[in-house]
Amino acid sequence: MFKNNIIAELKEKINSNPNDTEAYRNLANYYIGSNDLNNAADIYNKILEIHPKDFQSLINLGSIYFYKKSYMEAIGLYDRAILSEPDNYAAYYNLGNVYAEIENFEQALLNYEKALKLNNTKADIYSALGYLYQDIDNYEEAKKYYKKAISLDETNGENYINIANIEQKQGNLVDALIHYEKALKINPHDVKASLCLANSYASLGNFKKAQECFQITIDQDPSYYPAWVCRAIAYVDDNDRNEAIVLLKHAIELDPEKPNAYILLANILVDEKRYEEAIMIYKTAQRLLPDDPKISTFIANTYILMNNYMHAVKYYKKAIKQAPKDNEIKLIYIEMADSYIKEKLRGNR
Repeated sequence: MFKNNIIAELKEKINSNPNDTEAYRNLANYYIGSNDLNNAADIYNKILEIHPKDFQSLINLGSIYFYKKSYMEAIGLYDRAILSEPDNYAAYYNLGNVYAEIENFEQALLNYEKALKLNNTKADIYSALGYLYQDIDNYEEAKKYYKKAISLDETNGENYINIANIEQKQGNLVDALIHYEKALKINPHDVKASLCLANSYASLGNFKKAQECFQITIDQDPSYYPAWVCRAIAYVDDNDRNEAIVLLKHAIELDPEKPNAYILLANILVDEKRYEEAIMIYKTAQRLLPDDPKISTFIANTYILMNNYMHAVKYYKKAIKQAPKDNEIKLIYIEMADSYIKEKLRGNR
């Protein structure tokens, strides 16, 4: 009721003065706050009918299109914003974000650098450049920009997490741990940071400390699917498959549409020689990822362990069809077929 009253009041102001752009802006902001992007976009378009060069409306409408993955429309609006205010860094920064999203590295870099020339004190621009270089595996350059972002804004834990992720990939596990701890110190309730910290301890083989961090993560958000999956992996690494199975089954209950837990659970069941169960779970994962050759290969491998060559052939052929350029799958299939033929020949003697 309260919401309807505010909307009605703002619309009445607009009706009494159709050129009252402030009323339009307030209405658009209200729609944004209510996550009503379609109505917000309509209002920004009306403002632009009155003032075609209104910078903030061009930026906000571009951001709506970006959020809706209408990237070409977003680019057009940000280009118009640049024409409106060529010395405003925000348009270049937003344009860089679009090009980064569509994986046009050169244009993203060009626009981020233009944004920096206009305003070199914004931590978000340095963070965006860090993401950009991290995506192309230029880790040293990425870390340089993340550290610059931190020097401008120490309250954004995401930059510490990103540096830690890079250190983890580079095998610098202790450095990764330090940066995850810094992120968690900034926000003790950051489930992403606490989960990363748990994974980091697990990578170092400190499973007791890892499980403490996993528990903290789950206590903060019991529905956080990645925490249950990652904790299960840590239990497998610590040779406790039974606990891992329990956790993965719970992850599946939390989100039955995600394939990761199914695949990991089936892999464990294969190790436990519970082949029939594993096959059923692999096939459930395959319904979620029907074109994934790895799942077909897992199923085929399991049938081999069951000495069911006929079904193994079927799923190897399926995997080859899904990934015709994967020579490893072809080699496995050839070796399996060769072994099967030799076995049959021995049986016929």
